[in-house]
Amino acid sequence: MNAPQNLPDPSDREALLAWLQANRTKAPGHAPVHSMTELASAQHRRLRNAMAHGQALDDRGRPDAVRRSLCLALDGPPVRDHRIESSVLGGWLTALQTAVTSVAHALDDQRPTHDSGPVPKEIQRATKLYSSAVFPSSYGMVLEEAPSEAQQELQDVGAMESLLDRAMSTILDLTDKAESGAGAEDAVLATALPLGRRAAGHLSLLSGVVADADARVRLTWESPHAGLRTSTLSSDGAQRCRQTLRAAVFEDLEDTLIGTVVGGSKVRGTVEIEVADRGVVTVRADREVTALLSAYADHTVRARVLVTTARSPLGREHHSYLLLDLELDNER
Repeated sequence: MNAPQNLPDPSDREALLAWLQANRTKAPGHAPVHSMTELASAQHRRLRNAMAHGQALDDRGRPDAVRRSLCLALDGPPVRDHRIESSVLGGWLTALQTAVTSVAHALDDQRPTHDSGPVPKEIQRATKLYSSAVFPSSYGMVLEEAPSEAQQELQDVGAMESLLDRAMSTILDLTDKAESGAGAEDAVLATALPLGRRAAGHLSLLSGVVADADARVRLTWESPHAGLRTSTLSSDGAQRCRQTLRAAVFEDLEDTLIGTVVGGSKVRGTVEIEVADRGVVTVRADREVTALLSAYADHTVRARVLVTTARSPLGREHHSYLLLDLELDNER
């Protein structure tokens, strides 16, 4: 590197600033900024270009890897002149993050669904959303996925579909069905009941924020796996969703299944037991599935299970099974 020529005395602040300004170079068409106003203008221009071309930029203005993102647009009485009541926005963001994390936990194939106890830290990190750019709307903002390192902590997260993709897809399924007209209540239950008590409760709270504020929310999810998907939830649809989920009843009881182990999935953490009066029952297992299949495949077993039954006032039921104990049925 060549030594700079005619470098002023570092103790002479004015001379040093004059030298820096005279020797500052930029690529053609990118003149240096000299004030906060010019800096703000440059940042706004960079943001508009990124959004117009669908390209994310890093902190230095360079193209960044495509990240999953959720565009959130709110309107209705809580929004005036592109400003939103902080209590509504704060309530929505808190309820959204909680719902996404609990739905992801319910969908995680690596472990049984639990409605009590803390959500594992790796799932919390992998489904964490970050506030990004704000865009023109009644009120709009962008939420981005966590850095890729958090996703890599989960073994079942591949290069394309992630646990966050699955959770957001489920939430958008729910908002679509809440607006589906006749039969919406049953459609909402069909989506939410398999997720269990905790996730259904958080989805009820999330829809309650929109219902109580008499607002409308438009959600646009974009990811390398799902592409672009948009769903809108009105205050009426949100109220319908909340009331339907609030009315659902969840019950836990222990049961014993006697049948033959006919299969299972190491990836999904499940064992399949064929029971005479029920057909094939899929049971989630905490223990290593490969070892269970090796010891019990094609044998008659006695499985002690925890059965969670989700029941709606309309008569719809969903049963999920968690393996508590498994042994050979020596009585046969």
